[in-house]
Order: sequence, then C-alpha cells, then structure tokens
Amino acid sequence: MAEKLKILIAEDEEVTRHLFQIAFRDEERFESRQVTNGEEALVAFKSWQPDIVLIDIMMPQMNGFETLQTIRQTLNDTTTTVIMVSAVTDKQDIVACAKLGIQGYVLKPFQAKTLAETVVGYHRQHKKVKKLS
Repeated sequence: MAEKLKILIAEDEEVTRHLFQIAFRDEERFESRQVTNGEEALVAFKSWQPDIVLIDIMMPQMNGFETLQTIRQTLNDTTTTVIMVSAVTDKQDIVACAKLGIQGYVLKPFQAKTLAETVVGYHRQHKKVKKLS
C-alpha cells in the first residue's frame, strides 16, 4: 500500500473546512490537518512537513499570498505541492501566486467529491516535474 498523503489545509471558513473533510475522508489515502490562518499554517508546515498544502487567499492574521510567499521564499521550499483554493478570480492575484510557484489553483465553490482527485493530480504532476529537473 502506498504511503498516505499528508495534506495541510489553511482555511478560515468552517463550511469550507467541512467540505475539505469530506473530500479527504479516505483515511487509507490521506492524513489531513486543518488550520484557520496563515500563521497557524506555517507552524504546522514546519513541524508536520506535509506533502501538499491547500491555502485560501483571504484569511485573517496572515493571508494566503503571504503564507505562500513565506513557504517559497523565506523557508526556501520548492518541493511541497502548494495549491491555492480561493474565490478570488482576479488574474493579477492568480499570476502573482503562479510566479511564487504554485502547482494549482482551485476556485471556490468546488465539488468535494472531485477535489481529492484534482489535488492528487496536481501533486503527481509536480513530483514528475521535480524528478525531471
């Protein structure tokens, strides 16, 4: 059996966190942890070392963009798959996230039943690209 994917979810809205729970409920495949802001995400990121981080852009205390920037630039991590999950559709915001090295961007609202496969697909593609570089 393959190792479980460790997924860190940074999301401040309770309803959306519940959808993430549904999406990643397969305990054979996933181990997930949820936090409600960017500061908590960074603490969990450093101590838990997830395979995948899902980050909402609009969060209190430290927004998702700042969290992404810290992971990629300050912590110098390029191996972790980072996917932004947001209702923000502004092209400039999406481009700014892409420049910092995200592997995917999921728009809210999303379908919980298809989210897991979308996330796993982004992760597989990222790992494939990393092996080639």
